[in-house]
Amino acid sequence: MTKILLTKLQCIVNDEIDEDEVFLKYRGEKIWPDSGLYKGIDTSETFDVNVTIENESPEEPMVVELWDFDFLSANDFLGTFTMKIGSDTEGSFSTSMALKEEGSTASYILYWEIL
Repeated sequence: MTKILLTKLQCIVNDEIDEDEVFLKYRGEKIWPDSGLYKGIDTSETFDVNVTIENESPEEPMVVELWDFDFLSANDFLGTFTMKIGSDTEGSFSTSMALKEEGSTASYILYWEIL
């Protein structure tokens, strides 16, 4: 079993004119923030995440989704962070987001550690 600690989420460029209202999902479940529906984040801001996730198969990549909360319409799926972990890998890492929303300007980095 593989466990990783998601440590920080950094916004390089937000998607909306003002701030993005973001939340993270893993395996279809919201994992962050633990209180409230979302965290408002703007360009150059960083938030502590401090969430542990685990994967039964070390060969299977761990994929965390970044969503933007919308009050009046469906939430926007901004992108994914994919973490591939080898059996002998250890340490601290960062993963850039792969965009899922066509035409999005969003750019985020997720920081994580293997436990």
